[in-house]
Amino acid sequence: MTVAPQPSVARTLLKTLALVTVTAALMASLRFSAAVAGWVDRIAGTRLWSSLYSLTGASDAVSRERLILLGVAVACFLLALPIIQAGEWCVDRVRDRRS
Repeated sequence: MTVAPQPSVARTLLKTLALVTVTAALMASLRFSAAVAGWVDRIAGTRLWSSLYSLTGASDAVSRERLILLGVAVACFLLALPIIQAGEWCVDRVRDRRS
């Protein structure tokens, strides 16, 4: 059984920066893509979100917008994680081929 080497601090910081950047880019796609914004509007109008509104006490429009923004941020983060992992895997494969 081989033990993987500990990742360096620089690599961890680079991955963190990439994760934040990809998450922000995915969130920005809401602003610039009508298709993505429409998709979020459809999800926010479902019964599940209505029950989340009542569960969290989001009774006014501002509270509901905050809850939607939180959901968008979490969803974009969860989408960014596998993107970053796939990118890291590709970089590692390219480095292994060069060695």
